[in-house]
Amino acid sequence: MDILNFISWLKAGKYSTTAPIDAVTVIGVPNTTRGDAYLPATVPISALQTNIGKLMGGGIVVSEWIENGVHKALVASLTNLSTALAWSPVSTALASTNYYDGLTNTNAIIAQTAAPVTTAYAAGIARLFTGGSFSDWYLPAQWELNMCYNAAAIVNKVLGSSNGFSATGNYWSSTEVNASNAWSQDFSNGLQTNSTKTTLNVVRAVRIHTL
Repeated sequence: MDILNFISWLKAGKYSTTAPIDAVTVIGVPNTTRGDAYLPATVPISALQTNIGKLMGGGIVVSEWIENGVHKALVASLTNLSTALAWSPVSTALASTNYYDGLTNTNAIIAQTAAPVTTAYAAGIARLFTGGSFSDWYLPAQWELNMCYNAAAIVNKVLGSSNGFSATGNYWSSTEVNASNAWSQDFSNGLQTNSTKTTLNVVRAVRIHTL
């Protein structure tokens, strides 16, 4: 059956099913033996439907992806945890320079203080957050924070301006620049800059949720 006849067949309703379709075959998996070819892969229907803006995992989805066959989402907290908090109480260099792994960065920042975690600084308040009864929240890395910015319009439509991202806020990431500075992002224009760690910026927590 050619494609035109197939479409006509679908429109005519000449088909039936006894079970819901929960997966489809798509083209998009690289062929490891030929760099110029792609192989079909079966993925869940849910992977083809955007969840951005959906309330789940204790927060709101700002990005999603398939990682080793597992459907995952980056979820942001439903409110800002603080509108004016310093990055860290310690001004020395540490290994929190990852651009995409905020959890690793956050744990490194906390460990570097050599003190029990508190809500007095950005990484601490994010790590202690337990929204939705989840305990794996953290301060987003630089690229994760940019995912939040990209979804800000949708998030604010769902949550409203009072609970959404601040259009004039400068948000902390967990990615360090050097001993004195860390990356932040201005949500009025999307620009990322390195700010001194003592600057009082906005804090929003994120976590990775498996769908």
